[in-house]
Amino acid sequence: MSGRIRLGIVGAGAIAENAHIPAALSSNLAELTALSETNQSRLRYLQQKFSLKHEICFVDYRDVFTRADAVIIALPNHLHASLGCEFLSRSIHVLCEKPLATSVQECETMLEASRSTGAVLAVGYYTRFFSSTNLLKRLLETRLLGTISSFEYEFGTEGGWAPLSGYNLTRQTAGGGVLVVSGSHFIDRMLYLFGPARILSYKDDAHGGVEANCVAAFDCQDSGNSVEGHVTLSKTHRLSNKLRIVGANGTFEVAEGQSESVAYYPRDSDLRHEISFTSPITGSAGDDHFKMEIEDFIRAIRTGGKPMVNGQEGTESVALIEECYSIAQPIDEPWVDQSLKLIMGSIPPLDKSVGTRGTIQEFLGN
Repeated sequence: MSGRIRLGIVGAGAIAENAHIPAALSSNLAELTALSETNQSRLRYLQQKFSLKHEICFVDYRDVFTRADAVIIALPNHLHASLGCEFLSRSIHVLCEKPLATSVQECETMLEASRSTGAVLAVGYYTRFFSSTNLLKRLLETRLLGTISSFEYEFGTEGGWAPLSGYNLTRQTAGGGVLVVSGSHFIDRMLYLFGPARILSYKDDAHGGVEANCVAAFDCQDSGNSVEGHVTLSKTHRLSNKLRIVGANGTFEVAEGQSESVAYYPRDSDLRHEISFTSPITGSAGDDHFKMEIEDFIRAIRTGGKPMVNGQEGTESVALIEECYSIAQPIDEPWVDQSLKLIMGSIPPLDKSVGTRGTIQEFLGN
């Protein structure tokens, strides 16, 4: 394809407003020709905010079929597979927000739809476009650290991402909690940096719902050597928010959001080296990584090549997340156990003349 690609966006939530729409409008490779959103007032608001033409805004996503060569799917996770397949089956290329779907089975249906028509299927893991991600991959390949022994990743915030739909509050619509919402970005990077991973353990505080905290241990490989990695994620408290890789010769560190460089701490030294590309391979500081994601997607469409994160890679990260949930154990919560002990210890002894029900109700003030 020559000229600008006709691009549609399906779903007009916070990620579309803050990232996809501005990136699409600023790209010289894309022409935003359709925006679909079921909430009419939301659609009108975005139309006015971005000065969009009335004729490109639609309540029904099916109106996008004839108006776009490619689409960004920016809907709640449980809708990715069904709508993605509808577009792919019509030979419309799809860039799907992460995760690709809520199960491996759904991912496979999307892959099959992509293969059947030859439409490109890409996944929106934008941190792959950080220079620091590509630099870290290069540095690991140079063996600067020598033999890698372990890595540790922490990311925790007091609250965090709040989509307009609230889809991330239920497992049915999100597919999971903090592991999906925050951790899937790192799972994708981990597989990119180290290759296939084996899960050693996984614990969370889901209690049948979506988890706010989780810890996981993985076994990866480095030139035949086992590398144990530990991942800690939280939506209730702040953590160190960085990746730390330890090797025989020193340590690499990349803080969350550190997009241009990698810190190197040589072993037995008090020096800290800041390493960066002399000419960044994915852009310079301040670049819009969502714009880079869209333009990488368009280049894959034009050349028939692979996007930075293709559907198969998106499926592999979903498979690892799905396996974590399948072996989930309760996370250690000593504060909960202690609270229960205090409550139970405060309940008066059973008065048989009143009965258990009456005694406890009286104690609780009911």
